[in-house]
This record gives sequence, structure tokens and C-alpha cells, in this order.
Amino acid sequence: MLGKLLGIEFHEISMGAEKLFYLGPFPITNTILTTWVVMALLIALAFAVRRRLSIVPGTLQSIVEIVIETVYNLVKNITGEKVARVIFPLIMTLFLFILTANWLGLLPGFGTITYHHVPLFRPPNSDLNTTLAMALITVLLVQVAGIVYRGIKGYLKEFITPPILAPLMAPIHLISELSHILSLSARLFGNIFGGDVVLTVIFVMLPAFIPAVFMILESLFGLIQAVIFAVLSTIYFSMSTAAHEAEH
Repeated sequence: MLGKLLGIEFHEISMGAEKLFYLGPFPITNTILTTWVVMALLIALAFAVRRRLSIVPGTLQSIVEIVIETVYNLVKNITGEKVARVIFPLIMTLFLFILTANWLGLLPGFGTITYHHVPLFRPPNSDLNTTLAMALITVLLVQVAGIVYRGIKGYLKEFITPPILAPLMAPIHLISELSHILSLSARLFGNIFGGDVVLTVIFVMLPAFIPAVFMILESLFGLIQAVIFAVLSTIYFSMSTAAHEAEH
């Protein structure tokens, strides 16, 4: 509609991921294809760093070590060292995936290279299915961590304490845990999808130097969103294992 009013033609923005082709009975969307690209890049980076490991680190190894150490210290400060050692691989993976996906979506070609009039690539986090999947996995593992660190009785204690208010507290606590899924998924999806829409419109309507400024801001925004997801996930783990850490 906006394109017709301005006399400009550009691809219609869709909230849902667009289907590209089918792999057997399974539809492959542009966000799935981009997710595979992100995974390939991270795997390639891991192999590249692994092959060049040395006591005196090079530039690439130094950058990777700084990122890993920074995220690990953040997780350790929130949860304590014992829990941090267990959950750090998950938090680091989420952070790297979200950050890479966000930054990759800013490269030229996203939204402009098409396949059967459909964008070939689309930022994975602009698809609610992607952010919801990460949120579900995180919240499920938070519950598992609560059971492992606190035992079944300790985990269920929050649902039934005090006993006289158990019929009221149990639903409230359950809703609180489920709200974490919405908090993680909807925030990330809304911010990345909104930024994608803004950039698409700006690139069409405004001179070239203005979109460049917005791309710099979106790069920073993509980093912030990755940090927020990682920090919130860490806080949920900390809350779930708090009783265990207090005992030690």
C-alpha cells in the first residue's frame, strides 16, 4: 500500500516467514535458510579458532577469548561459579546465535535478493517461531535445573508454600514461569521485526547516507537485544537454582 502511494515498488512486508521450497513434506522458509547460514558461519568460526589455538593468541583468538571471558564473567556474577560452569555453554550459544543473526540481517542482499518474488534471506529473529523455540528451550532447561539443583521437593516448594495458600500460589507461580516464555520470545521478535520494517522503509524512501546511520544504530541495537536475551535467561537460571547456591 505504501509503495503504491509513493509510486515505488518494493516487497510487501510479512510478519510470518515466507516459504521458499519444500524438503519432502517440510516447508523451508527464508528464516530457516538464514538460520542454516548462521549455524554454518558459527561452526566455521569455531573450527578456524580451534585450528589456530596457540599460547600467544592471534587477533582472531584474542577477540574470541575476550567475548567468551566477558560473557562468562557476566553469567558467573549473576548465578555463582558452580551454576555458571553448567549453563554457560547454553547462554554463550544463545548470545552468539542471536548476535550473528541480527548482524547478518543488516548485510546487503537481505530483503532484496528474491526467489520466486520472495526474499531469499530474512533475519531469523524476525520470525516468532525462532524466538519462541529459543524461549521454550531456555525455560524448559530452567525448570530442569531447578529440579536438579533443588530436588523435587525443593522445586515444588514454591508451588505449595504456604500450604494454606497453595491453591492460589500454584497457578500464580505457573503463570509467572510461563510469562518468561513470552518475555523472551516476544521482546526479541518485536524489536528485530520492527527494526527490519523500519530499515526496509528507510532504504526505499530516504537518501543513501541516512540508511547508513540507521544501520549503525541497528547494529548496536542487535547487540543489545542479544545481551538482554542472555542476561534474562541467566537471571531465570539464577532464580531457579538460588536455594541450592544459598545452601553452599
